[in-house]
Amino acid sequence: MSTVQPLSLDALLTRADLWRGQDAVRSQGPRVASGFAPLDAALPEKGWPCGCVSEILSSGRGLGEVSLVLPALRALAPEAGWIVLVAPPGRVHAPAWLARGVALSRLLVVQASGQDAAWACEQLLGSGALAALLAWLPGSHPHQLRRLQVAAGKTESLCMVFRPTSAARHPSPAPLRIALSGSPRGLMVDILKRRGPPLSAPLNLAIERPLPWQRLARRHVTPTPVHTQPVRVDA
Repeated sequence: MSTVQPLSLDALLTRADLWRGQDAVRSQGPRVASGFAPLDAALPEKGWPCGCVSEILSSGRGLGEVSLVLPALRALAPEAGWIVLVAPPGRVHAPAWLARGVALSRLLVVQASGQDAAWACEQLLGSGALAALLAWLPGSHPHQLRRLQVAAGKTESLCMVFRPTSAARHPSPAPLRIALSGSPRGLMVDILKRRGPPLSAPLNLAIERPLPWQRLARRHVTPTPVHTQPVRVDA
């Protein structure tokens, strides 16, 4: 009877089918380019993964979370389906979306709250008619996210869930979690979780915004009133 000779450590490390913990796992699944080369290079799929939940965590609205995904939304083929916004935190400004290249004819807005919002996301993904789902679920429970992850796994849709930064303290079934913060140069993107090791340092991305970051960060100063004498105008 022949015996199997054990391989040396050096021989194991040269095998192509051996994954090292410090290497990112490259997936061949469906994806959509993010429109930001540094971000695509850091993501295992070389873009936003489809068919799964991606969590975007931020400290407040208007930080740039929607601007971050707009290039991917523009890249979606028209025949891929609807782009649906579930429970957006503010009124959707249609002219702004149109100016950014998103056709209003394929944009749907679903107003819901709490468990109804999570339930609506499941039903929408189950319809098979979505190209992308953007959902604001600040108070969702882990079991709701697991159900959403299962529903997304049966599709090839882009599924983005926006939650507060405090959610980073709790586990999540989403294979991709990123945290956003502002900086004078643009938007800081910290990849908290991905298929592979965590990112060594946050990415600094320049995103399209109505106003530059420097102006948004400027402190509001109340102007000092100027007292002048009344001017007499003769006829």
